[in-house]
Amino acid sequence: MLLRRAFTLIELLVVIAIIAILAAILFPVFAQAKEAAKKTHCVSNTKQVALAAIMYATDADDVLPRHDNNGSCLYGESPCNTPDWGDFRPPGGDYNVGASVMYWGAIEPYHKNTDISFCQSIGRTNWATVMSNPGTFGVTGDPGGYSKSREKYYNNVLDQMALNMFLVDFGPQSPSGNGYPNTRPNAARGRMGMVENPAGIIMGVAESSWDWDQSIANNLGNGLTWPSYPNASCVYSGSDGWTRYPHNGKSGPDPGYPYGGDPNRVTKNPNLQGNAIFFFVDGHTHAMKYLQAERCIPVPTTWNNGRWIATGSLASFPGYYPYWTPEIPLQ
Repeated sequence: MLLRRAFTLIELLVVIAIIAILAAILFPVFAQAKEAAKKTHCVSNTKQVALAAIMYATDADDVLPRHDNNGSCLYGESPCNTPDWGDFRPPGGDYNVGASVMYWGAIEPYHKNTDISFCQSIGRTNWATVMSNPGTFGVTGDPGGYSKSREKYYNNVLDQMALNMFLVDFGPQSPSGNGYPNTRPNAARGRMGMVENPAGIIMGVAESSWDWDQSIANNLGNGLTWPSYPNASCVYSGSDGWTRYPHNGKSGPDPGYPYGGDPNRVTKNPNLQGNAIFFFVDGHTHAMKYLQAERCIPVPTTWNNGRWIATGSLASFPGYYPYWTPEIPLQ
């Protein structure tokens, strides 16, 4: 009669140790594969957004929708109506009308995907918290109070994906060229024909933040963004465009910047040296690091000595952002 031999304690411990070693090796691989899948999903979303915007422009004389397409008070129009950038009051109190406002509402019929506006690496915006404490976030909240059924409307007002403010039409044109980046006298203001290099000009970015701290914690996007390379000779380099670069980052920003904090935070903060996924005017997408996407280079002397930027004080800046500045140079 054969006797069945049981495992000894040593053998069991060896097997357990081998399993633990394999798990330690494979778990990070699984995590990397999961993160890669999230990035792929985000790239797909940004691609669809870019193509939807191009299709809209094709139907609208090659002009992209302005960021607030419902008759904005920020444009100085009279009579004017909300929502504005960061103002969630619906037009005339009608949330059904509000669902189609702003840039993101205008292009939604072309992609027909209400979940396209967020990347899984970030997660959905915590709208319940934002609308319960609008003053904390510096926004004008929904006068009807938070409603999950209105989250599509909220996303249109402050989408996590953010448009290049140098490209789109937003706000009144400024005779002096001062103010927002797209208010310069010769700004593109959504006109595709003003984009000299569609494959090299950013249309938008997949990740943005309304500001730091609370907005990042609740995934509240910005909807518009611009480059913000610190200590550079580029126009608007002293203001923060609120573009997020969360991938491969480890720490948060200096919470005081740009209002009295450390202007050199990019050299100290791995989070701002991570990658963000950008979509371009020609419809393609790819990821770029902060120092690549927001680099500043000298304005060519043939570009009217830099006066392509503005006729006012902003014309004194000798640098420009090659990935963000769309308009045809002045001759």
